[in-house]
Amino acid sequence: MPGIGALVGLFNGAVSAGFAVNPFIITLGSLNICYGIASTISGGRPVFNVPAAFSAVFYDGRVLDIPAPILIAGVACLAAHLLLDRTVLGRSLYLIGGNPRAAAVAGIPVRRRLIFAYVLASTLSALGSLLLTARTGSGEPALGGSLLLQSIAAAVIGGVSLRGGVGTVRHAILGALFITILSNGMNLARVGGYVQEIVLGVCVVVAVFLDVLLSRQR
Repeated sequence: MPGIGALVGLFNGAVSAGFAVNPFIITLGSLNICYGIASTISGGRPVFNVPAAFSAVFYDGRVLDIPAPILIAGVACLAAHLLLDRTVLGRSLYLIGGNPRAAAVAGIPVRRRLIFAYVLASTLSALGSLLLTARTGSGEPALGGSLLLQSIAAAVIGGVSLRGGVGTVRHAILGALFITILSNGMNLARVGGYVQEIVLGVCVVVAVFLDVLLSRQR
């Protein structure tokens, strides 16, 4: 599954970086393509009878009494943090996100670095879908569809700029914790699912608005 994610990221990166296509457009288009392919293969129905060993390893498994999903997510976050914060490649990605022209003038291979970023992001997304499949014990094309807005909200609320060049893994984790606490709090308060979507959408809009104000002050 991560291999398929890497191929999708390679396609997105090659098209976006090679032909200067808007990233949101190409990723949204590939999302629908993958959804259509998955729905065609599964006949539009959930696929049950996932091997018990799969869930036993990626969901019920433990290492030093740490649940496998937490351990895998922790290792992925740590690796991403070290890459972005401690390597030349990571720092160059910040520069490309903030000012791609300046990065090109500085001699950074912008297209290759962008493709790498797309491949890495898609691979991590596929890894997350693998853990989600192990948790539910079934495969479904629309599984995790609601997580799309939540992941964007977590990043933006945590301080990651949609314009690029600003934000860290720590910020994204803090944003994810905020979204999780907010969702759990609304569930305990018995707030309806549709109202929760409204609240989450408002949080995203407010966070983007604040990001614009802060960017003007920089």
